[in-house]
Amino acid sequence: TQDDIEKISPQITFITTNADIEAIALVSFEGYQIAFSSLPHYNVDADQFCGQISAILLTGRSTIQTLFQEDLDEIIVRAENGYIVISNAGKFVIMCAGTIIDTMMKTVKVMRVAANNLKKIFEGR
Repeated sequence: TQDDIEKISPQITFITTNADIEAIALVSFEGYQIAFSSLPHYNVDADQFCGQISAILLTGRSTIQTLFQEDLDEIIVRAENGYIVISNAGKFVIMCAGTIIDTMMKTVKVMRVAANNLKKIFEGR
């Protein structure tokens, strides 16, 4: 709803203004795209990006549940020239992609704050 968008928007803005990222997506735990944005030079298809999140989430959630009997909090995947961070935000999942490795941990911290805020906002819904 419009009300939900108004609650989500400040958290997405918080991430994009405080983290050095090239792309961000907000998806449901089933992988349905709710929001997607990327810098113009970051040539990625939104549907493909969100589909990949879903595949990574499925594997990560299953592994964490099997090993620790817990819910997944976050996934960090790092390569030489980039990274993705996926954070559990309660009823949503936030994924960011960045290429500045030196700021990756700052991105993780920023996403944790936003994810926790979204969890609180939508608790019980």
